[in-house]
Amino acid sequence: MQISPVVKQLAQRTRLLFIIFLTAWLVPQFVDFPHKYETRIDRALEAVAIIALFLQIGIWINVLVNYWSRSYVQRHEGNRADATTIQAISVLIKVTLWIILAIITLEEGFRQNVTALVAGLGVGGIAIAFALQNVLSDIFAAMSIVTDKPFVIGDSIQVDTFSGKVEHIGLKSTRVRSDTGEQIVFGNSDLLKGRIRNFGRMEERQAVVVTRVAGSTPADKLALVPKIMREVIESIPNTRFVRAAMTTLSDTTIDFTSVYYLTDPAYQVYVDSQQAVMLELMRRLSAEGIMLSVQLEAAVKEKTAGLKVAGAPA
Repeated sequence: MQISPVVKQLAQRTRLLFIIFLTAWLVPQFVDFPHKYETRIDRALEAVAIIALFLQIGIWINVLVNYWSRSYVQRHEGNRADATTIQAISVLIKVTLWIILAIITLEEGFRQNVTALVAGLGVGGIAIAFALQNVLSDIFAAMSIVTDKPFVIGDSIQVDTFSGKVEHIGLKSTRVRSDTGEQIVFGNSDLLKGRIRNFGRMEERQAVVVTRVAGSTPADKLALVPKIMREVIESIPNTRFVRAAMTTLSDTTIDFTSVYYLTDPAYQVYVDSQQAVMLELMRRLSAEGIMLSVQLEAAVKEKTAGLKVAGAPA
């Protein structure tokens, strides 16, 4: 019979603490202590048993919550927003349950007045809140990130001049793997103060190509440029043509600007498409006898250099 993975994990995490609990609980049942110390020893062993038991329960709860969160993420693989939310919820569940276990342990194990303790924590909490303003602001920012979801784990984002892929969203900070390989750690409150560009939500990527031709190009040839640009862009896979037109006119050059969208927003697809468009444009324009401004400048420099050589003194 195959044992469930969660049962295996629970068994692996049930060792020393549970043995301590059983020992502290069973020893008074079978051992008679001197009457003078019996009450003290019984109370001490009872406290040890309760502490060990509740620590073990806390560990079991951690195992169950982690197993539940991982299973949920695996079942909903691809839904990164849900994965981020579940991870945050699992952290909150574990923190809440550990606080509850700590209070019960104090009441049952150490026989403390929990009501008075909670009241004291309420008063002291105000002072602690002032002392931990930055930490609390990061925690509330983390809750905002989880609920509002400006980004989720796996999204590519840019904050100021930093860009990369989100790896982890914690209660205090968010970790981003930058495009150059290093890990960048942002405080959650500082992260939400800036402007975040989320490339992970990009459905299409806009691309712009500016083609600069020689100002001496005849008008009938210039009229062909937008048509050529459209044909070239539409021949490239994953593209959606928007427009192409003359945009700038000067004494020496004329600019044509084409705009298109890539239906696959991946950056590598964008780079490859831009290169393919520009190379094909150069071939088509050269076949039509339309000279680019770069070619014109090169021809002028070559001509000028030839004149200088020819006119040089013997």
